[in-house]
Amino acid sequence: MKKLFSVLALSALLGMPVFSHAEDMADHHGLMITQAWSRVTTPGAKVGGGYLKIVNHSDSDDRLESVASNHSGKAEIHSMVMQDDVMIMRPLEDGLAIPAGETVYLAPGGLHLMFMQLRQPHVVGEPFEATLNFMHAGEKTVSFEVLSMRDSMAREAQSGNHAEGHKQ
Repeated sequence: MKKLFSVLALSALLGMPVFSHAEDMADHHGLMITQAWSRVTTPGAKVGGGYLKIVNHSDSDDRLESVASNHSGKAEIHSMVMQDDVMIMRPLEDGLAIPAGETVYLAPGGLHLMFMQLRQPHVVGEPFEATLNFMHAGEKTVSFEVLSMRDSMAREAQSGNHAEGHKQ
């Protein structure tokens, strides 16, 4: 008991939550969002992509309904598919299902976030935030790492390039 009190007192003194992971999982209905990144954009670019991994550890389905960011005038959840040898990108009007117990990847060439009307370019080493709005889990603010073109291609290769936005 004395050790627990010492840990709690030290945690309070340093302003660090002791049970942050458990609280995060409870606050967001079992959703875990990781590997959020974007590619560097050229100065004056008006669009940029956002990629990440969402794991639903709960027993209930959820849905990513919308995305918003202060660094862009508009943000949407998009799909990208090949149709008759033409790549077609469209917003998902009904959001993106996040089935219970599954992992959903948003990656280049497939499901992704699209940041439009950029107010500033995506600069390597300067992360930006976006707020993801889920049907059940509510709002979750995510920090996106900005990678160089070379590093983003390496990231795709490491992750197995889940271009179709696969669920596992």
